[in-house]
Amino acid sequence: MHQGDDAMSSTSTDGARSSEPGQSAARAVYYPERAGGLGRVTTPVGDVHVANVSGPLTSAGRDLGRRLATELREGAHRAFDDYVQRISAESGSRVIAAAGRVVGGAVLPRLLRQRLPAEHLQILTAFAEGAGLDVEEALATQQIWDQWAWARAGNVAGLVEGRLKARSHSPLLASSAVVVPTDTCGVLHAFSFENAAVERWDRAARVVVMHPDHGFSYALVSSLGFLTGLPAGMNAAGLTLSTHPGPAALGDRAGVPLGPAALQVLNEARTIEEAVAILRQHPPMTSWTYVLSEGASGRRAKVEVSPLRVGVEVEEGRGLFVRGGPSTAELQRSPALAREEARRDAHLGSLIATWRSDRPLPLMELARGLGGDSEAAPGSDAIRIAEVMSVIFEPAAGRLWVAAGRAPTALRWFVPLRLRGAHGEARAELDTRVEPVQAWPTWQESARGRAADYYRNAYRLYLEGEDPQRLLITLEYAVALEPTSARYHVLAGLVALSALRGRRAEGAFRRALDAIDEAGRRAEVGLYLGWALDLQGRRKAARELYARVSDDAQAHGVTRRAAAAARRRRFSNREAQRLHIDFVLASAL
Repeated sequence: MHQGDDAMSSTSTDGARSSEPGQSAARAVYYPERAGGLGRVTTPVGDVHVANVSGPLTSAGRDLGRRLATELREGAHRAFDDYVQRISAESGSRVIAAAGRVVGGAVLPRLLRQRLPAEHLQILTAFAEGAGLDVEEALATQQIWDQWAWARAGNVAGLVEGRLKARSHSPLLASSAVVVPTDTCGVLHAFSFENAAVERWDRAARVVVMHPDHGFSYALVSSLGFLTGLPAGMNAAGLTLSTHPGPAALGDRAGVPLGPAALQVLNEARTIEEAVAILRQHPPMTSWTYVLSEGASGRRAKVEVSPLRVGVEVEEGRGLFVRGGPSTAELQRSPALAREEARRDAHLGSLIATWRSDRPLPLMELARGLGGDSEAAPGSDAIRIAEVMSVIFEPAAGRLWVAAGRAPTALRWFVPLRLRGAHGEARAELDTRVEPVQAWPTWQESARGRAADYYRNAYRLYLEGEDPQRLLITLEYAVALEPTSARYHVLAGLVALSALRGRRAEGAFRRALDAIDEAGRRAEVGLYLGWALDLQGRRKAARELYARVSDDAQAHGVTRRAAAAARRRRFSNREAQRLHIDFVLASAL
């Protein structure tokens, strides 16, 4: 990375500032905040929005709501509720749909509101009032993660299953964090967030920077600018924090919802010990894992918080990583999910095991590791299509690198923002002393990058209910650009099944099998191939294939059971048209 002082700064006549003079068209350009609006960093791949708010937290919340009002009214703030209600209705159960409306829209918000600390409730109420939203609705949406986690912990397991079954088998949200030491930048804390409702989340990252009257200034990063949400941030004392779904456990109604503890940590804590003391004051409703790091000392820690205990693991040597997302039950239910999570855990573990603090370009290499492949520009198997937000905190420099652009965000641009202004003023802005970071600068325009865009667009269209025939056309572009990708062939085959195009599906699955070595995955795709043969009326060939899959000892139990069922009863057109495809996992089981 090139490092300079002010030589890279420039100011245009319209108030925009480029990260490098003479190259504003190819670099990040910063448009400062205007009255009642947001600051904006533009890049060739997307934007990052910045909001600086000052004063008492209640008035700051009202100001933030006022400045986000336009986009909130357009539906972003209601994205989670819309998504849940849509897939509840599609689940085929009126009971589940009705329960979703009652539990998600009334019971849980009332329960969570009762447990919010008074000061935090005042902040959220002021935020809703500033945005002109109904306070109860805003509170319900602000607490989406507690609603999801409370239900996932087993309190309304049937409702969760019904909600997720219709459009996605993968978890509604997942996250990754990697914290590593470096010789040149101090400790670096990378965080990425994935959300199944990607079509609503990946429009632009929001950085909300609070400059309160008391305590430290701090930055919160999200995709929709939630004041709480799934907290990830850094304060002026150099403490960083990211939040991850913990292991599913029975919830505690007497616990405190997610948000207040994290905001208090960022506002008040200078060290890991001070942060842990604050977390102990707020026993949660369910399990969460916090990752913390100190810019001054370089120490990092993993803190597992549940209604029963607080576990702290401090690391001072090598780095650490955390992967949050699916529960044990979800992993047991879905072979594709278990396979994907094992691959990601192995990748992050390898990244930590081979990390050296003297790497010459640590930010770029960490961005590569976060994006899914450290050695080469990633192809479809490593693409995290639901990754809607990525950030790298550099606390020693008071700097955060926020990914601009759509999913998968870690493969886009990381633009540098400094927590305070050039002269120490309470104003976060683009840091023009350093250049943006791109893990793979040519990936965007490469065949793999363009294929990933078609993949993402197909996923978005599927969630919106696009006709399978038209959806298949979008996937065909991805297949043409990356013809050796087993994932794209499997997805094209599954969509072709739902369009009742058995011959096209058969071809896709046979090409996928040519590219797959893992026995369990081959058995799964073999099952799909049997379905394609059934649609063509080739029952004898299909039954022979089902027999091989159901007898395959290396096939997952779910796959074997599905094959045994298809052997007894033909896979019908009705089943094909109602097929639930998980685009994140390229699976229909």
